[in-house]
Amino acid sequence: MAELRLEIDRLDQNLVELLSQRQRYIERAAEIKAYRHEIRDEARIEDVLEKVTAAAKRAGLSPEIARAVWRELMERSIALEMARYEALSASNNSG
Repeated sequence: MAELRLEIDRLDQNLVELLSQRQRYIERAAEIKAYRHEIRDEARIEDVLEKVTAAAKRAGLSPEIARAVWRELMERSIALEMARYEALSASNNSG
């Protein structure tokens, strides 16, 4: 069991690194988008969920787990992007 836990911890560390990279792209997107309403894109959300579901099936991951994880990830990412966009907008309007 200890060996399994070590492997899980190793994978968790790798996932954190990948999520950190993803977050940087989200933050960059907030800098690029011209309008607040562009941040939440329902068509993009559905596209990502479809791709993740297909990838999960190919990889042997439960599609239900993948969709739930990615839905939460996207909601948190949208909130982060919105906050970043608003902070950038405020700093641009104050200077």
